[in-house]
Amino acid sequence: MQEVRDALPPAPEGCTVAPAPRPAEEGVPPELLALVTHRCRRINAYLARAQQLQALHGDSMRQWQRLVLYARTDALAHNHLLVGTLQSPDTDRYITGEAVEHLDGLTGAVPEEAAEPVWTGLGRRIVRDAG
Repeated sequence: MQEVRDALPPAPEGCTVAPAPRPAEEGVPPELLALVTHRCRRINAYLARAQQLQALHGDSMRQWQRLVLYARTDALAHNHLLVGTLQSPDTDRYITGEAVEHLDGLTGAVPEEAAEPVWTGLGRRIVRDAG
């Protein structure tokens, strides 16, 4: 996998205002602790939903399979957002725009767009609620 990454051209520069840098010796920022807690809860809720679907739709293989795949896809999306956000300071082509917007909300960075992106607002709410 590293050979593939090395062969790819560099990713374009980020388009948001960078948050204030943190010294390397500081502990884990509380915003990131809140993020991990929030994302793990969401992932676990989707996985629990996938497990409960047997009792609700066990009589229809087609319906059960469809709903389990939706729940697993949602859990995977939250996992990718978590991973992307935690890797954002080292941005590369595997980090989604949504993950960068989410990190902006968690760290208080100001987006360049006039309207705040959805994921930035969600990041701000996670920090506020964990407060």
